[in-house]
Amino acid sequence: MKNILLVFLLCVTSSYAQSERQTPKQQFESDLENNTIQLYFIGGIASRATDKDAEFVSKYQATYHDFGCTPPPFLTEYSDYNILVLNYLTEKFGKDWEKDIRKDILGWDKWKSK
Repeated sequence: MKNILLVFLLCVTSSYAQSERQTPKQQFESDLENNTIQLYFIGGIASRATDKDAEFVSKYQATYHDFGCTPPPFLTEYSDYNILVLNYLTEKFGKDWEKDIRKDILGWDKWKSK
């Protein structure tokens, strides 16, 4: 009986968590409103933040989030979110920001090819 209850609780919790997750667009709009825009990338074992990264963050108010060497679940959603950020940066700053951004962010190649 305990096992059945445990399985039921896990299913309900999992189902609830999935229904509460925001779409990339909803998350972007929320982050934009809260001034907490991020750009996601998979960096590897050791973090490689540079002075150029700090300058980008300061100038364009979009921080970097390094997942390290472990890709997160829903990788496509992070890529889609980044594309929304890239479109926003273009609308707000023109193309100037492109020379300063990391080229290893998720979705960069997809966005650049459009």
